[in-house]
Amino acid sequence: MEDQRAGDDLTLRLDELAAGLTDPDCDLDDLAEIEEELVAARRRELIPHLERHLAAAVEAGNWYARHVLARLLAETASHTSLAALLRAYSRNLGDDQDSLSTRLHVLAQEDPAAAREILLPCAVGNDEDLRRAAIWLLGFVPEAADLNLLAHAAQDSDEGVRSAVVGTLGSHGTEPAAIDLLLNLLDDPSPQVRISALSSLGFLQQPRTLPKIRLLANDDNPRVRAWVAIALGRFPTPEPVDAATSAVLDQLAADADPYVRDQAAEARQRKPLRSY
Repeated sequence: MEDQRAGDDLTLRLDELAAGLTDPDCDLDDLAEIEEELVAARRRELIPHLERHLAAAVEAGNWYARHVLARLLAETASHTSLAALLRAYSRNLGDDQDSLSTRLHVLAQEDPAAAREILLPCAVGNDEDLRRAAIWLLGFVPEAADLNLLAHAAQDSDEGVRSAVVGTLGSHGTEPAAIDLLLNLLDDPSPQVRISALSSLGFLQQPRTLPKIRLLANDDNPRVRAWVAIALGRFPTPEPVDAATSAVLDQLAADADPYVRDQAAEARQRKPLRSY
């Protein structure tokens, strides 16, 4: 009986916290005190109430309430909170969500198999926001079998989904199929996706990708052209000179856009590239 009474009291405290998080005039110190009390308690019977309040905060567009309630849920439920936290994370409320994204990938890595059971259906579902988030988080628990899913998602109509694919492909390292998908994404209609693919390919430094990277020196978007220089500058630089890459950097160094010229100059400061 006493244990139930304590649980009921904590549920009331949670309700008090949730109400305060919607009140712009509420004392933040008082809310922080309740938050720490609930974190210390870690009462699992609070989980459904936390999930309900978290969903309501997201629906209301209250990013601060999401931040506080997501922390409480993660501390109380650990990796079993992944599905609810992923849904909360998937909605763009205008904040950077650094703490929530960190919690998500830490929880996913605690139990990769359980995380993948949640993520795989979301990654092919009808909710674009949730699809983006699930594909992103799969990058922290990757398996080779994901490449078929990623190849399909790379054709998605949603630019955000395709951008998430680029990041997750990077988790597959130099796997040839992953590199091929990144090369295909250099033809994406979105400049941001092309830039993301250039960034990943620059880090992966696979010689066979150089010809396709160099082609984007003629891209209509100046930011894409700048990222061609950045990507080329990340490749190893022993002698002898790679004439084709040198010519591209010369071209970018004379670009009409000053940012492109600056990036080409930085790439030029490295040693001449080996011929591939």
